[in-house]
This record gives sequence, C-alpha cells and structure tokens, in this order.
Amino acid sequence: MGAIIENPVINSPYKEPDKYFRFSEKGITNEIVAGRRPSSYYMPIAQPRKKGKQLVLDTWTEDGVEENQVVNEIRVRVKAWRERGIA
Repeated sequence: MGAIIENPVINSPYKEPDKYFRFSEKGITNEIVAGRRPSSYYMPIAQPRKKGKQLVLDTWTEDGVEENQVVNEIRVRVKAWRERGIA
C-alpha cells in the first residue's frame, strides 16, 4: 500500500504541473519529483484462478503500467502552443 499524503495538492490549477509524487513498486510515495508525470494508466494483472476461490487482482507493479501516448502527445502540443504566446 502507498503512503498517506496529508496535502496532495502540490501544483497550481492555473499552470502546467511542475512536480508530482513518485510511484514505487508499492504504490504512491510522499517523495516529490520535479517535472510533469507522464500520463499512464494501470492495468491490474489477475493472479491465476484457484478452484473454489474468487479471482484476486495483483497489487501495484510496474508491469501493469501502460503509457497513454495520445494524452502525452497532446500535452507536448499544448505546451508548444502556450510558449508561442498565441491566445
């Protein structure tokens, strides 16, 4: 299980995020990392089914993380548009 974070808001709602909480094998940590976290999603990996038992989802692992390439490309383009100063 990840860390308990007392104040999870670390960026301004009016600017591009410039820091984020790092994830580890156990989940989110309270360590702040500079930069913008790439957009990704977690695909839980089910453990093999045992006869008579309910299907159980595995805990957080790096293997289950998939990058959201479309969102990350949109972020790059929006950043370039903002830097040109066109409103």
